[in-house]
Amino acid sequence: MKNEGFDQLAYARRIRSAGRAIHIPEDDGEVRYIPSAALRVYQTGGIIESTAFDLSAGTGFKISLVFTSRVSGFAVSHIELELPWEHTHVQWLEDPRVIDGPSRCYRFFGNQTLEFERNLVLNHRLKVTQRFSAGETAEGFLLGLGSEPIPEEHPHGKMIPAFVVIYDQFARMSRVPVKLWADRSTRNIRPARSGARRKRRLLDKRDSIAP
Repeated sequence: MKNEGFDQLAYARRIRSAGRAIHIPEDDGEVRYIPSAALRVYQTGGIIESTAFDLSAGTGFKISLVFTSRVSGFAVSHIELELPWEHTHVQWLEDPRVIDGPSRCYRFFGNQTLEFERNLVLNHRLKVTQRFSAGETAEGFLLGLGSEPIPEEHPHGKMIPAFVVIYDQFARMSRVPVKLWADRSTRNIRPARSGARRKRRLLDKRDSIAP
């Protein structure tokens, strides 16, 4: 039986990275684009509604989007996030109902624990097993975790340009421009070295008194 949740693109890329020379249309300049008449996706909300924020495990991403299918049967097979810096793999948070943990909220773990009610999140709606009807709209946050920290050249409060790349069930793609507010407020503070000595003030040490 065919597994509709199987990510063929990710599997093909793993095969290629292992040294097997295979043809991947998405990576070899043969990507077809989703017709504009079939899909409308845009960023919504205020400046800080979509953010890239520091986590001890890397970078958290919260992107506020409105997604509308203009055709019946549309499904999302894969989503990527293109950032100004390289070597960052973004993993989208799993549906809490699939994880079957103690919480029914989407959660980030790191410098602090952030929770999002499931009905406010898009992650479980944008799956190849979730077909959209014509005119159906989904609105909410796309939540992901990046493997690398935000580079130093993006200070707190700076807007980071990025693209959300959406692939449908036919491997056609759409690139949606977004801007992410850089939230560095929970940035780790490097602890002092254990061997470092406290600087003493001039009067911290008593003068010795001759007998």
